[in-house]
Amino acid sequence: MVFDAIIGQERPARFLTQMLEKRSIPTALLFTGVDGIGRQRTAITLGMALNCPNPVGVSACGKCASCHKIISGSHPDMVTVEPDGVFIKINQVRDISRQLRFAPLEGGWRIMIINDAQAMNLEASNAMLKILEEPPKHTIFILTASQTTDLLPTIVSRCQQIAFRPIPHEKVAQLLIEDRGLDRQTARTLAITTKGSLGKALSMDVEKWKAWRSSLVEQISTLSGETIQPLFAFAETLSGAKDRLADALEMIMMWFRDVLMFKVTPDRIINEDFEAKLRLASQRESVSSLLEKVEAVHSAQKALSKNANARLTIEVMLLHLRRGDGRN
Repeated sequence: MVFDAIIGQERPARFLTQMLEKRSIPTALLFTGVDGIGRQRTAITLGMALNCPNPVGVSACGKCASCHKIISGSHPDMVTVEPDGVFIKINQVRDISRQLRFAPLEGGWRIMIINDAQAMNLEASNAMLKILEEPPKHTIFILTASQTTDLLPTIVSRCQQIAFRPIPHEKVAQLLIEDRGLDRQTARTLAITTKGSLGKALSMDVEKWKAWRSSLVEQISTLSGETIQPLFAFAETLSGAKDRLADALEMIMMWFRDVLMFKVTPDRIINEDFEAKLRLASQRESVSSLLEKVEAVHSAQKALSKNANARLTIEVMLLHLRRGDGRN
């Protein structure tokens, strides 16, 4: 596996290649960015490169026993820690500490991958900090997180940060067309909705996603005509589907962005397949009303990122979205 094969991450690939060429790898690396953009694959590629006995340049050969074990997830020196439920807990970090008492079992390097490091609770974070303060030899820690602000500053300061950017929508859409056989409109909308996360886009059940999206657009486009009771029922449905709530808010934001865009440059709308609904909404909404609604969705997104009560946040947002067109 070579770093150049990691789609859309040329800068991290170049950075790590240079480190390998100089044989100067920091003890701790912090890969930041959204899920599904290549952080995990990059960590595995780095582990393969460090432990491969027959490298091609600085890249792993991909053919030896070490490479095959890492690819299959059975290499004893490639350790991955995931959240246990919501959090990464102190006992998981203690397990890491116990493993570090011994030298790597097979390869020259032990790679400890801490996925979603922002999920470490305070006890686990403090325990990890102690490990990073006195790191063992021949061990490299790779932490993944959405952003540096999600971690203790003292942990961030002991890591070399490598930022992974969302993959350009056009590239994700093209890959969806080629690999999944999607039409251009569906591929483009899915790429934008998943915010440049190729992994998320490829794992999506497209037919279920299209049905969910159509239902959501139908409810949002008729929101101003709803009475209070159906609105609260809609809020319950949205807030109850926690695994899809962030996607739902992103879709709602895209809807009002398109309604606003339709007034100025209709050829730049994202939801082209809902052009008739967008035209109607654009005719009955003022620019000031649309800007207020965009701000209401943004406020809800920001509140939820700070762990606000989901049901209450969505109810307040929908009440704001219902206003306008003469309603109070």
